[in-house]
Amino acid sequence: MNTTDAIHQRGHALEDLYFRHIDETLLQKMREKSQREQMTKELSDVAAIDDTELLDHMLDLDINASTIAAFTLTPLVFVAWADGSVTSGERQTVMSAALTRGVSDNPLAFMLLKQWLGTRPPRELWETWKEYASRLHQTLPAETADTLASKLENNARVVAEASGGVLGIGKTSNAEQKILNAIRETLPPRTEPIVRVDASD
Repeated sequence: MNTTDAIHQRGHALEDLYFRHIDETLLQKMREKSQREQMTKELSDVAAIDDTELLDHMLDLDINASTIAAFTLTPLVFVAWADGSVTSGERQTVMSAALTRGVSDNPLAFMLLKQWLGTRPPRELWETWKEYASRLHQTLPAETADTLASKLENNARVVAEASGGVLGIGKTSNAEQKILNAIRETLPPRTEPIVRVDASD
């Protein structure tokens, strides 16, 4: 056996002995911590939330980046399809919203989004979204829930206005407004509006 082979063999022996004595439980915890940190970062990017405690709470509820992507993008897809077809302006607006949310980092979510913009999604998806969105809205802290709802509503309105309404008359069609109203009903405000009092009164 030459010197190189001997060093290689002893190196393997050293590696085996070193790692064999690492507590398997500790090793598993290290792996899980690394995975959770990655999931936390992805969720933070997509949900635009920096509160670590809240992000941990969301992960404990099995709310991850893919879930939030579906939550924020499904209504935009249905608004885009409200009048029976998706205009180029609506498509571009929805895709821009997806890019802003970091959805392009999730190849499957991005591919499905493009598919839904090309093929009208089933009514079942809309009903499932409403059920999930309502529960999520009640589960999150009120202020966070209202912030997410407000951003979602604003993005949906931008999509509705992207096509210029029916035949370019008006910014939002009746069908689009119906979807916007449904979003508002599903995600009603949970915090009291701030009432400003004029000091001169």
